[in-house]
Amino acid sequence: MQGNVSAKTVLIASAGCAAGLALAGGFARAGAGVIAIDRDEERNTALARMNPSRIETLRLDVMRPRQCRDLGNIWQNTPIDLLIHLQPLRDPTRLGAAITSIPALTRALAPGLRRGQGKVLLVYDMAANGASAEQHAYRSALNDLAPLMQSEMGAPFAINALRLHASGPMRPKMRRAPAALLLAAMYLDRSGAGGACGSVLTVCAPSD
Repeated sequence: MQGNVSAKTVLIASAGCAAGLALAGGFARAGAGVIAIDRDEERNTALARMNPSRIETLRLDVMRPRQCRDLGNIWQNTPIDLLIHLQPLRDPTRLGAAITSIPALTRALAPGLRRGQGKVLLVYDMAANGASAEQHAYRSALNDLAPLMQSEMGAPFAINALRLHASGPMRPKMRRAPAALLLAAMYLDRSGAGGACGSVLTVCAPSD
């Protein structure tokens, strides 16, 4: 599963959720340097403890556009190979803010992405059965976000999305769910700018 991840720099926004733990731990084990970003210091501490030599944390609320711009000003041209957005999973009751913050943070970090491999990955879940009209509307907007961002930013970026099946990927009873998410993320990371761009893939975990 390691592919060509070794020595890459991976930033994970809103990493203080189950998906963040799975992705940070998996990319770190594969040899990447991981920067896990979350607003909660206790969750940052838990992330760093998984692999102290490869996971660094940054306390920041990426749902605030001003803090996104400030991070971009600090980060500048430092290379970023992969930027993973988990805002919709970390704050599922603030999907409108997530939809705004994802492109804002990506634009702020664009110079670093250009210096690296320019890959961006959005991760969100499908609406559950019986979800409200607004929940379906937000998911519809998330479905459009990766291709629209790809069209706006163009080359050399490769912007894709992983849509977690409503019955699957982060359900606690499904022990293989984190592995399925990690495998899909690493697949898109390997595809690179010459492969999938502006794509939305649905991730379903295999049955236990």
